[in-house]
Amino acid sequence: MTPGAAKLRMSDISKQFPGVKALDDVSFEANRGEIVGLVGVNGAGKSTLMNVLGGIYHPDQGEIFVDGAKVAFHSPKDAEKHGISFIHQELLFFASQTVAENIFIARLFANPSFPLFVSKRTANSEAAKYLKMLGSDITPTTIMEDLSVGERQVVEIARALAVGSEVVIFDEPTSSLSLKEKDTLFKVIRRLKAEGKAIIYISHFLDEILELCDRFIVLRNGRIHGHGDIKDITKRDIIRMIIGRDINYERKTDRTLVEKPVLRVLGIRSGALLKDVGFELHEGEILGVWGLMGSGRTELIRAILGLDRIDGGCLEFREKDALRPISPAELLGHCGYITESRHTDGLFLNQPIWKNVSVTALGEYESQWGFLDTGEEMGTATKYIDLLKIAAPGNATRVQSLSGGNQQKVVFAKWLNRRARILILDEPTRGVDVGAKLEISNLIRDLSREGTSTLLITSEIEEMISLSDRVLVLREGGIVADVRGTDINNANLMSLSLGEATVQ
Repeated sequence: MTPGAAKLRMSDISKQFPGVKALDDVSFEANRGEIVGLVGVNGAGKSTLMNVLGGIYHPDQGEIFVDGAKVAFHSPKDAEKHGISFIHQELLFFASQTVAENIFIARLFANPSFPLFVSKRTANSEAAKYLKMLGSDITPTTIMEDLSVGERQVVEIARALAVGSEVVIFDEPTSSLSLKEKDTLFKVIRRLKAEGKAIIYISHFLDEILELCDRFIVLRNGRIHGHGDIKDITKRDIIRMIIGRDINYERKTDRTLVEKPVLRVLGIRSGALLKDVGFELHEGEILGVWGLMGSGRTELIRAILGLDRIDGGCLEFREKDALRPISPAELLGHCGYITESRHTDGLFLNQPIWKNVSVTALGEYESQWGFLDTGEEMGTATKYIDLLKIAAPGNATRVQSLSGGNQQKVVFAKWLNRRARILILDEPTRGVDVGAKLEISNLIRDLSREGTSTLLITSEIEEMISLSDRVLVLREGGIVADVRGTDINNANLMSLSLGEATVQ
């Protein structure tokens, strides 16, 4: 492509950090009215490339062109002035301010009669205009904290349009969205494309890349290892480019499990959603809990662990070869709970790996004098770093410096160290790359073979199908199906969760 033909062109970009060449001679372009998918494992260079584009990093070599003109960005403000906006995975907004105030936070409108005051009327009318462009019915006077995650994303996109952005970068935008919100977001992105915007779409969800994008670019180890038109490629081809080799997913095979209940849930009711939920979890079983967002999946887990109040029903847990009644608080002591958000309630990000691994079993490291044996804690962490192949210089590495996949392995390590009999996994591979996802899936299978019982919640239907021995389908707070064997398939799980079928 000749210089100037693309809306955005990054040419021969390199960036070196101490001991790491994050980008090595990378060239990248995005045209008007086009969606370009940018993919790669965590640490491949995607964030560094976008930070160069956003003015956060200055490249060691290379050039950036906007509309054929060479530009230099020294700050995010410079990038914004040239029409480049980011929609981040973790949305940045002022929760107590209105939608209109968030959209125009960088350029508040002065009141013509009182120039020292802000004109909220003007801001509201202008905000309504941009929201309408996106097909949204959000009211400009709504407080941001009252919006759903999907609605907040729409407001962020409206803000990008309000500052005149012609290049919009989406970084993992669907990781916290429901199916309906994702569908709305895709409609908005396609509308931006139709209006001639250049879209860069970053995602670990390759099905989204294949569905939404026109072209793709694969980064690996700071270099481009694949690019082309989406219509000419398959998902397996992209995976091969991302990790540098062919992979064979281990498909779930029907296993003959001894139906030895470890946990029995009887008639659980909680709040306005959960209604008379009952099931058994067997030894060594991977039991999937499937349903659309709002079906009650996470609420069920929180109820049986005592994190939300139970209004009715009871629990039984196997101890000494017999099922006995147990309280949710006591059950929690036998479980490892890998939560939906490792950053919020899964890890101490500013602490070293060894402290995160030992925290679930501190009593085991207490000396006869009542002090913790730090050396033993560190030794345990090193064991799990080796066992789980955590990519880190050592056990003293702060968790916040690790990639998403390696952070998730640290979460697994702390519960393995506790030797939990039941693992409860809520979105265990969210936000990790395809290579780490495969490793975590294989770890879950290995633990199952060793006798660990697992409750699995995931929004990725392929992951549910691949891993689960049995699947409970929830809809509107109740179990509508117990699915086994070959009935665990895409069409059946989706139709049951949508209420289009009720055959068990």
